[in-house]
Amino acid sequence: MNFKEAEQFLISLINISLKESSPGTKRSRLCLDRLNYFLGILGNPQNKIPHYIHITGTSGKGSMTAFLHSILETAGNKTGSMQSPHPTKITERWKIGAQKMSNKEFVDIINKIKIALEKHIRIGRYSIISYSEILTAIGLLYFAQNKVEWAVIEAGCGGRFDSTNVIPKTDIAIITNVGLDHEELIGPTKADIAREKAGIIKTGCKVFTAEKDKKILKIIEAEAKKQKTELNKITDYPDLRQSRISRFATIEDPRPRSGLDRGRDSTAVGTDYGLNGSTFKYKNEKYQIKAPGRHQIENAILAIEIAQSLNIKNSIIKKALLNTKQIMRLELFHNKIILDGAHNEDKINSTANFIKELVKKEKRGVHILVGFSDNKKWSKMVMTLSELKPKSISITRNTANLFRKTANPATIKKEFAKNNLQKQSEIFLQPKDALAWSMKKIKKNDILLITGSIFLSGEIRPMLSATWRGLVPQKAGLTKIK
Repeated sequence: MNFKEAEQFLISLINISLKESSPGTKRSRLCLDRLNYFLGILGNPQNKIPHYIHITGTSGKGSMTAFLHSILETAGNKTGSMQSPHPTKITERWKIGAQKMSNKEFVDIINKIKIALEKHIRIGRYSIISYSEILTAIGLLYFAQNKVEWAVIEAGCGGRFDSTNVIPKTDIAIITNVGLDHEELIGPTKADIAREKAGIIKTGCKVFTAEKDKKILKIIEAEAKKQKTELNKITDYPDLRQSRISRFATIEDPRPRSGLDRGRDSTAVGTDYGLNGSTFKYKNEKYQIKAPGRHQIENAILAIEIAQSLNIKNSIIKKALLNTKQIMRLELFHNKIILDGAHNEDKINSTANFIKELVKKEKRGVHILVGFSDNKKWSKMVMTLSELKPKSISITRNTANLFRKTANPATIKKEFAKNNLQKQSEIFLQPKDALAWSMKKIKKNDILLITGSIFLSGEIRPMLSATWRGLVPQKAGLTKIK
């Protein structure tokens, strides 16, 4: 098989019905038993990886995966990480060191997966494993073959019955936070979602969270107690009300505050952040990260605490955080375009808060290019984005991921109209046309925010590598939806 054939084989498995699967919290242990059985055919690669960090949460788990991968690798550990979903290419899901999985590595692993699947359906006592389970198996086999020391695993959805929970042990379990997302699968309430996410906690592992809701914390603490371990939680975020937003970060105004539940100082003070990243002081140490936004400082603080629990030196942590690059997390292009993958209410709120402060500080006009997946509660996200008072709104859909249903652009426009933004908005079938229209609208000191869907942002990202002149359309001819 070549790469396209291998990818097509994998995609072709999506439409097979699974008798052991059922939606939401009714899903049974059978799903994980089935994957365990299949991994046995592959030689149990999950048992050949010495150390695991398992990460779940409504927001921040991708950033946490990136930070911890960088820290562990910088500390001299051969590190692999698995993230989902992939924004543009399937091989982006798996990374060892600084390298994503290559096309050749992908083909080699799919060949092995295919042989194992054929054996599984002939002699197995379960039906064929699901697409998401195969993606997990690919990562575990890839890491085992390359003898990684640490695997940083991001859960796909929930935790307890997520395919990633097939890992046999966990050194550190992380629940970044709990919000409303995927309610149809692991909800419907936040309490339901919390119980599912707490399901990644295994006996004796270290557990960390940045969740602040006391009711949710009780649920996580109960699971930690059941697994004979303690929950380490940050109870007080840095006093970012004293922070500044600016293009260049400096450290100012240190003000010691309260600490972790474990009695340690959790204060990040003297915070300064802007489009080029953030600088902050935490427990009398200065740190810098490339990712913009207060929420990324909070993610970095959690990563620092976890790294320190592994006795990693502060000099290594600082270097690793500074070198961590995160695509589509308020990613800046041409000093005017901000590419963001926010796709739920919590993430959109974080993005909107950052943009509000940026606009207030730098007196910049805002334009928005947006699209949503159909399974999201996007009407509330539209309301949040409307508060930015955008000068123009181009509405489109992702066309790269054919298996992800998208919200109808015309329906999204009607929602913006409820916020008196009908005159500013236009709808397009193709993202490239939406981008071209938005580029014509941008004035000298304006910014364009692209957000709403990781798949839409992933589709647009390669287009932004063009020069500024190449991005600005010279002629009309855009495909609008009438």
